[in-house]
Amino acid sequence: MALSTAAKAAGVDAAESPAAAPSVSDLVVTAPREETQARARQQAAQNLIDVQSAETIAKYPDFNAAEALGRIPGISLSSDTGEGRFVNIRGIDANLNGATYGGVVLLNTNAGGTAAGGGGRAVEFDTIPTGAIDGIVVTKTRLPEQEGEGLGGTVELTPRSAAHVMNPFLEGTLGWGYEPLHKHTGPTNVELAGGARFGFGEHGLAIAGDGQAEPVAAGWISNPYPFSFVLNASRKDDRRAVDDIEESYIDASTPPTDKTAHQYDLRRYDYHRRRFGYGGEFDFQPNDDHSYYARASIAGYIEAVHKNFLLFRNMDGGTNATGTVVPDPSNPNGFLTTTTPTVTLTDEQETHRNQVYVVGGKDRFGDVALDYRASYSRATFAVGYNFGATFSGPSGTPLAYDNVTDANFPKFTFVTDATHPTPFNPNDATQYKFTKLSNSSEFDVDQEYAYAVNAAVPVHLINDSDQVKVGLEARLRDKVVNPILISGVTAPSILLSTVSGPANTYYDGHYTNGPFIDRYAIRKIYNAETGITQATDPNGFFRAKENIYAGYGQYTTDVGPWSFLAGVRVEKTDGTYTAFVSTDNNSPVLASRPADYTDVFPTAQVKYTFSPELIARAIYSTGIARPGFEQNKATASINTTNDPGTVEISRGNPALKPTTGNNFDLSLEYYLPNGGIVEAGLFDKEFSNYIAPRVQHGITTDPLAPGQLANVTTFLNISSAHARGAEFAYHQKFTFLPQPLDGFGAEANLTLVDSRILEYDAATSGSGTNQFGLLPGTSKVTWNLAGFYEAHGVQARLSAEYVSHSLFGLGGDKSLDVLQDKRLTMDFTSSYQIDPRLSVYFNAKNLLNTPLRYYEGSPDRPIQREFYDVTYEAGVRFKL
Repeated sequence: MALSTAAKAAGVDAAESPAAAPSVSDLVVTAPREETQARARQQAAQNLIDVQSAETIAKYPDFNAAEALGRIPGISLSSDTGEGRFVNIRGIDANLNGATYGGVVLLNTNAGGTAAGGGGRAVEFDTIPTGAIDGIVVTKTRLPEQEGEGLGGTVELTPRSAAHVMNPFLEGTLGWGYEPLHKHTGPTNVELAGGARFGFGEHGLAIAGDGQAEPVAAGWISNPYPFSFVLNASRKDDRRAVDDIEESYIDASTPPTDKTAHQYDLRRYDYHRRRFGYGGEFDFQPNDDHSYYARASIAGYIEAVHKNFLLFRNMDGGTNATGTVVPDPSNPNGFLTTTTPTVTLTDEQETHRNQVYVVGGKDRFGDVALDYRASYSRATFAVGYNFGATFSGPSGTPLAYDNVTDANFPKFTFVTDATHPTPFNPNDATQYKFTKLSNSSEFDVDQEYAYAVNAAVPVHLINDSDQVKVGLEARLRDKVVNPILISGVTAPSILLSTVSGPANTYYDGHYTNGPFIDRYAIRKIYNAETGITQATDPNGFFRAKENIYAGYGQYTTDVGPWSFLAGVRVEKTDGTYTAFVSTDNNSPVLASRPADYTDVFPTAQVKYTFSPELIARAIYSTGIARPGFEQNKATASINTTNDPGTVEISRGNPALKPTTGNNFDLSLEYYLPNGGIVEAGLFDKEFSNYIAPRVQHGITTDPLAPGQLANVTTFLNISSAHARGAEFAYHQKFTFLPQPLDGFGAEANLTLVDSRILEYDAATSGSGTNQFGLLPGTSKVTWNLAGFYEAHGVQARLSAEYVSHSLFGLGGDKSLDVLQDKRLTMDFTSSYQIDPRLSVYFNAKNLLNTPLRYYEGSPDRPIQREFYDVTYEAGVRFKL
C-alpha cells in the first residue's frame, strides 16, 4: 500500500495491437495476450470456452503450461516431482482429452507416464514453459471444425504470433530463486521475445513504428508493411528436491493388522530440470484479403535425477507359522519383523521434447473465405542413461515399527534378538555389499503429418448472418516406443563404504536416508564393464500407425438475440498396432493387427444474448477417446517375485472399442468491466464403452502361466459411465472503491463433479459384490481462490488451489484402490512497475508445503508422501 500511494499509474504503448474477435472462418481460436481481450473472446465465442491470456499467466508463479491450466475453471491438476504435469477437464481422465499447439495436435512424449487411467495418450503439459505461449483456450464443448477427440475438452496452447505485431518490440525476463529443502539455488529464469513489422520502399527496408515515412504500396501488395515476424526463447532451470516415504502392505484383513507392511522406502531425490522453449513465426500479408505464415515451435526439458533410497525389504518375514503378524510386546500399536536393509541409487537423465512446424494461410475471394495449413508435429522421449546400484545389508535383521500411532510418520527401531546382540546401524556403510549394477535406455518417437482446409460461405437462407462452413483434414500418426534392455553387467564384490559418503538426515529431521552413494563412482565402475549387450525390451516395445481422415459441415446464423450453430463431423480411423506377443513357449514374436472404424459427431449449440453483458448457452456435443496405446497393445508381462506363490500378469487388450460421449451443457454468463465475469454452468457427460483396468484374481488358464494361480490385470470396456456437475466462476476488480483501494479484487472458481463407474463386478471384486466408484482421475471438488491488488504500479496476489481426492489406480477391490489424496496449495506473487518499461517481481510458491500424498483404500493407509518445501523467485521484466 505504501508503494501504491507513492507510485504513479504506468502505461506502456502496446507493441502488439489488440487481437480482434475471431471470425467463424478462423481455422483455430487462439488466445490473445491481454486479459480484457481474452474475456471478450470468450464472450464472443459460439461454443463454451475459457480463455487465459499471457497477461493473466504472468500473475501466477507457474513454471509450465500445466500449472497455468490449473487456474482455469473445471481444470484439476495432477502433479509429479513437485510440478504440475497432466490436467483433467471436468473430472475426465487426462488420457481422454485433446491438446493442440497453435491449432496443431500436440503429441505426448512418454506413453508410459504417470497419468491416472494408464491410457498412454495424456499430453505432458510440463514440457511447455509458460514463457513459450501467448495464452490458453480450454474448449469444453467442441465445434464440428475441431478434432473429435476430447471427451472432457480440448486445450489449445497459443504460441507467440506475428500476425498482430504493429511496432518493433523486445521484451524479456531475468529471474533467480532459492529452493531450501536441500539448500539448492534456482530456479533460474530467462525469457526473451522480439518482433517487428516491415516492408520495402524507395529507400529500401522500412520498419513500421520507427518514425520513417510509410512506404507507398499499390497493386496486389497494397500493404505498406506486408512482412512481420516474432522470435522467442525461454529457459528455466530448477534443482527441485523431493523427500518421500513410500510403503506397500501385506493387506491383512482387519485393523490394526491391515497396517502390516511388506516394504518401506525412505526416498531422497535431487532433480535438475532444464526446461527450454524457442520458436518463431513469419507472416506475409500482402493485402486485406490474403495472408500466409510459417511457424516453428520447440519446447521440452532435460532432466537429471539422483535418487538415494534406504529400503526395508522382505518385512513380511515377521509372520509366524500360521501367517499371523507378530505384535511388538512393548508397543500395542507396533509390530515386530525382520528385514533386509538395502541402499539403492538411481542416476538417470531423460529428455522430453515437443516440436511443431506449420505453414498456412487465409484467402478471401469475394464472400468465400479459405484457410488451410500443413503441419508436422513430433514428440520424443529419450533416456540417455539410467544407472542403478543396489547394496544389500544382512537379511533377517530384526526391526520394530509403528505405523498406527501416526501413519504419516511411522517409527522404525532396529532391535536385538538371539542372533543379533546389537541393533543394526543403517548408517554404517560397511554393513552393505554391492549386489546389483544395472543400466537401461529408451528412445521413443511420436510424429504426425497433418493437412487441413476450411471454406466458409455466406448462404443468406434466413438473413445476412447465415454461413456454411465445411472442411477436410487428414492426420497421419506414427508412434514408436523402444525401451532398451542392457545385459552383461556384473556388480563387483565391494562394500558400500568404498563408494559412498555420510548419511543424510531428511524428511524434516525424522529419518536417515542411509549412506549417500557417489553416483560418479558408480558410473566409473559401469564404464569399466566389458561384455555389455543391448536389445529391445519385447515387453515395452510397440508401434502404432494411426491415420485419421475427417470431414465436417456446420451452419451458423443469428436471429435477433439468438445465435445458432449446428453441424456434424465424420472421422475415419485407420490404424495398425504392432507389438511383441508371447507364444505358447513364451517366446515373443512381433505381430501386427489392424483397426478400422468410422464415427459421426453431431453438435447443436444455441446462445441467447439478454444484453451486451448477459448471455446464456445451451449445447449438445459429442466426442471420442480412442483406446490408449498402453491399453490396446497385445504385449503381456509376468512377475513372480512380488507375491511368492502367485503369478502377476499384466496384458493389454487389442479388442478394446473407443469410448464415445454425449455431452449436455447449460451456461449463464454475466460479463463485468475490466475483464470480470460471474458465470454458472451445468454439464452432463454420458459415456459408452468407457475403458477401465480390471484385475482378475485366481486365474489358472492364462497362456503365460497355464495351471498356475495368477492375478491378471488388463483393460476392458464398460458399457456406460457418466460425469455430471456444476461450474461457477467469479472475477472482479473493485474499481468502485476510492483510491488507492480501487486496485483490490477477487477471483474464484468452483467445480463440482459427480461421476460413476462400475469398478468391479461381483465376479472379480474381493468382496463378491458390485463395487462402484469415481471415474479414474476425477476429483469431486476443485476450486481456486485469489485475492489481488492491481493499481498504481503494484501487483500482488495471494492464491489458493484445492483438489479433492481422486482414483489413481484400481487394485482389484475398493479396499486396495490407490487414491491421490486431497491437496490444498497456496502461492504468492507480486510485482512493482518502476517505470513504463521496467518492473521487478517476487514470488513464493507452495507456501503450505503441501505433500503429494497417495493412499491405498483409506487415508490411514498411505503409500506415498512427497514433500517439496517452498520455492522463492525474484527478478526483473523489461520491455524496450
